[in-house]
Amino acid sequence: MKKIITLLLVILSFNILAAGGNSLNGIQLKDINNNTVSLSKYKGKKVYVKMWASWCPICLSGLHEIDVLSGEKNKNFEVITIVSPGHKGEKPKDKFIQWYKGLNYKNVTVLLDEKGEILKKAQVRGYPSNLILDANLNITKVLPGHLNTAQIKGALK
Repeated sequence: MKKIITLLLVILSFNILAAGGNSLNGIQLKDINNNTVSLSKYKGKKVYVKMWASWCPICLSGLHEIDVLSGEKNKNFEVITIVSPGHKGEKPKDKFIQWYKGLNYKNVTVLLDEKGEILKKAQVRGYPSNLILDANLNITKVLPGHLNTAQIKGALK
């Protein structure tokens, strides 16, 4: 019975999230070079967002796949990743940036949700989490766990 109630709560939270029109349009984040990036720049295309943390081994093991997917030409969606420094056990901003710049990913867009605003809007409970945004930047799906490239593409259809 407890499992059924938990499952219903999860399903309802996804439906409430989608129905509530939680939009990321207009939210401004910093990139790892401290430039301000408005998420509005992604409006007009679907967007895949990977929410991740430096301490999460599953997240780290999937970054290469995100790098390859981000570099693909002719895809009909954008790919970004968001980290929340100082939230949910993540390093402070400066330490995260220093750590990340030591990695060798060429195509991964990393944005910093310093206020935890995206975490709250998407109700992210754990890492990795995946957000699917429609062309108006409304959160349409929040999917917990690792998604491979085929699963990401399928979620965006």
